[in-house]
Amino acid sequence: MRLSQAAAAAAPVLFVFLWSTGFIGAKYGLPYIEPLTFLAVRMLFVVMILGAYALVTRARLPNPRDVGHSMMAGTLVHGLYLGGVFVAISHGVPAGISALIPGLQPILASTIANEFAEAADIRRSALIALGLVLFLITFSVLAVARWLLSTQRY
Repeated sequence: MRLSQAAAAAAPVLFVFLWSTGFIGAKYGLPYIEPLTFLAVRMLFVVMILGAYALVTRARLPNPRDVGHSMMAGTLVHGLYLGGVFVAISHGVPAGISALIPGLQPILASTIANEFAEAADIRRSALIALGLVLFLITFSVLAVARWLLSTQRY
């Protein structure tokens, strides 16, 4: 297997690992720092790492239109979405619940794409339904476990 194929195969696993550790880091870091400051520091490290990677690989610079799109996406994803999640965690919402609720984002995006932009596909619809069912099962198990622990019934 060539390096590019190995990197492509490892990318989803690495993405999920890095994304999920953000919620764990938020849980342990937020008692000591304001949520949006924590997010800004986190993004500063990301910019430094990606900037160094871009210099080493001599990545081409994006055109101004792409820069604008990236800035808008970054503002929405990191400013509103992750900012809201970090603020929720700082107010006591468990990190696990904070990670599960945004897990609906791909299901919602796929559903909207199926309904409005793309031709419906039976396989895709079945996978969306499966994702929703798995989410509901996970959320239900967590809710029952939390209730059992809070009532001291074992």
